Amino acid sequence: MDIINHNFDLNLYKIFYTVAQTKSISKAAELLYVSQPAISYNIKVLEEGLGGKLFNRNSKGVTLTPEAEKLYNSVRECYKTLLIGEKNFIEDKKLINGVLNIRMQS
Repeated sequence: MDIINHNFDLNLYKIFYTVAQTKSISKAAELLYVSQPAISYNIKVLEEGLGGKLFNRNSKGVTLTPEAEKLYNSVRECYKTLLIGEKNFIEDKKLINGVLNIRMQS
């Protein structure tokens, strides 16, 4: 599998994911503690990098384009995987989960 753009910014995908989840640029801005223009700018940057439109805007908010729907499904799965990894890391640090090795000294 070839990687099209190896210099991608994961933050752009976080913004894309949040806008897609909320179906609103203003709600995404609120959740991410950034301005609406910053959200719009970052979506534009991602669209330019990918070479296509991600959202259709309407009076009720935004909807994903058909191509973006496929991208969203992939990003959502990656996001879930990151959350699982984070949860496992925290549990291992708290010794909730994982392996404990005890060595006896002679």
